[in-house]
Amino acid sequence: MRITTLLCFCIGLLSIQSFAQIAEREYIDPEGKIVNFRTLNWADFVGKVHDDEPYTGAAVRPAIYMHVDSFEELPNNRFTCRFTVKCAFQSVAWARESVRKDRSYFYLNHEQEHYDIALTYANMLKVKLNSRDYGDNDYQKVIHGIYTDMMDKYFATQDAYDSQSNHSLVKEMQTLWDMRIKKCLENNTDEYYNSPLDVVKSVHYLVQNVKRLPNEPVKQFLTRCRPIYSEFTEELGNKVVETKEWSTEKAVVAFYSQQYQKQEEDQPAVACTRLLGDIFFTKDKISYKRALIDSFTNDDVPTSVVAVFFANADSDANKELIVITSGEFKTKAINGKKYKVSVYDNITPNVFPARLKRLDDVMAKLESGVEGYTDSKPTKAKYKTQKDVEDALKKMGFN
Repeated sequence: MRITTLLCFCIGLLSIQSFAQIAEREYIDPEGKIVNFRTLNWADFVGKVHDDEPYTGAAVRPAIYMHVDSFEELPNNRFTCRFTVKCAFQSVAWARESVRKDRSYFYLNHEQEHYDIALTYANMLKVKLNSRDYGDNDYQKVIHGIYTDMMDKYFATQDAYDSQSNHSLVKEMQTLWDMRIKKCLENNTDEYYNSPLDVVKSVHYLVQNVKRLPNEPVKQFLTRCRPIYSEFTEELGNKVVETKEWSTEKAVVAFYSQQYQKQEEDQPAVACTRLLGDIFFTKDKISYKRALIDSFTNDDVPTSVVAVFFANADSDANKELIVITSGEFKTKAINGKKYKVSVYDNITPNVFPARLKRLDDVMAKLESGVEGYTDSKPTKAKYKTQKDVEDALKKMGFN
C-alpha cells in the first residue's frame, strides 16, 4: 500500500493565502468524496491500477482540506476563527482485482485504517485551530505552524503504520495497530499510536466511554466509534435511531456488520457475518457510554435490520426496545426470508448496563417464521413490520 495525501487550506476571509504539503506532487481532485459517515468498500476504489507498483495490492488516497468559515474580532488586535476541516476520499484510490477477491476484508481493513488515521488528524487539526485566538501581526505564521506540526506527525504515523506492519503482512503488528488506530479514532487523539498492547486492548471491551466532537453529525460519530473489526455501511446508517425514550437526553441506536469465522470439527473455517447492535447513552454533552444491545445472526445467513422501535412488552409502564431482523435463505429446507423479532427490557434511568436484557419469554410468543417456502410448502411470516408486532403486543394485553 502506498499513500498520497493532499493537505491544503486557505484563509479566505483574512487574506488569500494557501499552503500545500503533499507526499508526491500529483494532482488530486479538490474536495474528493466525503465518506466519514460510513466505512469504505471496494466500490470506492475506482482509480487506475498502478502497474509500476507490482508489490502493492491497493492504495488509498485520503485528503485533508481546511478553510475559514468566519472570524470574530477581539480586543487588542486579536480574533478567533471558525475553521472547517474535512477528510475526503480521493477517486484516484485503486485496488487490484485479486485483492478485492482474495481476503478482501483483511486488506480493506488495512486501507480503512489509513483513512481512519487521516480522519483522526483532521479532527485534531480542527480542534487545535478552533480552540485559540490569533493576532493580526502573526496569524499566518501561527496557523502555518499548527498545520505543519500536525501534518508532520500525520505523515510520520502513516509511515510507521506501514513500515511496522509491513503493509499488513506482519499479522502481530497489524493487530496491534488495529487496536492503536481504533483507540485514537474514538478518542480523537494520536497519543496511542505508540502504545503497547496492554494499553490499547480495551477497545475489545463491551462497555466504552466515547466522546462526540462538537457539532459532529451522528453518522460520523457512529462511524468513528464503531466496534473494532466492524463495518458501518450506508444501509446500516439508514437504520440509526436517536431517542429520548429511556432518558431525558438522546440515546443513539446503531448497528454494525462484523465478519467472523465458524468452524465445525474436521471442517474448514467458513466466513460468516453478524450484526452488532449498540446503544450509546448520553452521559453529558460530549460523552457517551456504549452498551451492547445484542449480536444478531440468522443461522449464519447475512442479517438485515427491518425495523427498530419502542413498544410496551411487559408488565411495567415503560416501553421496550424492539428490533426486527431478517435473513434470506436458499436451502432445501428454507427458501425465502426468515424474520426474527427481538425484545429488550428498558433500563433503570442513568444506570448504563454493559448489555441490554433480552426478554426471551416475549420473543418466544413473537416467533415470526419464513416468508417463502419451508420444506417446499408455502409459508407466511407472522411479524414482518412494526405494525405487525405492535398489534400482536396489544392482543397480549400490552398497551
